[in-house]
Amino acid sequence: MSLSTIIIPTFNNREYLEPCIISLLRHSSTGGLFDILIINNGEKDSVPDYGKQFGLSNVRVIHAGKNLGWEGGLKLGVKESTTPYVVFMNDDTYIPVSSTGWCYQMLMNFEDPMVAAVGPSSNCVMGLQNIFVPAPMEMSLEVNMLIGFCMMVKREALEKVGGIDDSMPNHGDDLDLSIRLREAGYKLICNRGVFVYHHGFKTGQREYGSDWNSILMTEKTNNWLIRKHGLKTFMKYMFNPLVDGSLRPKVSDTEGDICRKYAKGKILELGVGGGKTVEDSFGIDIIPKGEYIPGLPATKSVADQAVDIKDPLPFGNEEFDCVIARHLLEHMIDPLKVLKEWTRVIKPNGRIIIAVPNEEIKPTIPLNFQHVHAFTPSSLINMMYYLGWKCEFIEDPKNYISFVGIFSKGEKDGF
Repeated sequence: MSLSTIIIPTFNNREYLEPCIISLLRHSSTGGLFDILIINNGEKDSVPDYGKQFGLSNVRVIHAGKNLGWEGGLKLGVKESTTPYVVFMNDDTYIPVSSTGWCYQMLMNFEDPMVAAVGPSSNCVMGLQNIFVPAPMEMSLEVNMLIGFCMMVKREALEKVGGIDDSMPNHGDDLDLSIRLREAGYKLICNRGVFVYHHGFKTGQREYGSDWNSILMTEKTNNWLIRKHGLKTFMKYMFNPLVDGSLRPKVSDTEGDICRKYAKGKILELGVGGGKTVEDSFGIDIIPKGEYIPGLPATKSVADQAVDIKDPLPFGNEEFDCVIARHLLEHMIDPLKVLKEWTRVIKPNGRIIIAVPNEEIKPTIPLNFQHVHAFTPSSLINMMYYLGWKCEFIEDPKNYISFVGIFSKGEKDGF
């Protein structure tokens, strides 16, 4: 018998479900560690018999015949499985090859008998599990909350606290379960050494549209949790991410602070998305101003002009004193080509500020399926030197994910 069952409720989402299943099979050290149980809440033909398709006995599909919802799908999955551990997993997750040992690594946390649940880090998740949130350097942190996009739970502990509560509105079952497990004296572990990619919001937005993850939905969830557990208990866990409360990370834009320190003159900011680094910069983005940004709920583009960064920039030569490019270069198939174009619009004594994920901290390509290049400070310096740029500074924003390079086109004292 396997040690764990990965339960994946799905609703007409084969576009993301299939890569998820394939990544689990290809990029996991199975060895009897897990079975896969897919709960199909949607149309029957939306989920094929993957067990038969791949010739595997540890992959099953249960067709619910109706939409049981997320919690209902989990309840059915728990009922139809017998393994000592279960993994609640969203159908829009993906196991990168760098996380091949993810299941084994998470299981190792249960060596402590008081650990009831373990969650990995990810690109799209709230709290300390988010790779962009500053956190203590320990790989395994004892936390008060885990998010259910990928959560491994000890069945014995789940049963002792009453199983899954499917009476709540739309989402928040993971927060409810976290509170119940903590109140029962169990430990929750955030294993930041395990990374699982999460596309995010795919089923929720398809079912609920712009209401999904909105302020109104969050308020409904919080109100439900407060009514169930009381305000004191709710506050105790929701606003204290670490159990001892002594190392609460403050979420701040330290990377942006560095950019603002060195950005001067007439500034062009590339890929501004939902917010500019420098308020009076001229911002461009592929999403036109006022349109919602895919994958970022209730966030609209603030771009002054809609431009595809990969195309020639619609500006004259040497028009700007400074260009800011945050988390763009790692997405470029031909970084030399785009850097030459960015160089073209900068004045002779100008400056370019580039922020990219730091490969010296962790493997950075698996952090986002759109990443095609990895950078270290030395590799970026070498690339910029080839293009005639001089490195002024390499700054560490202390966010455990990126670094910022400041490069001058002329002399250091050009400003």
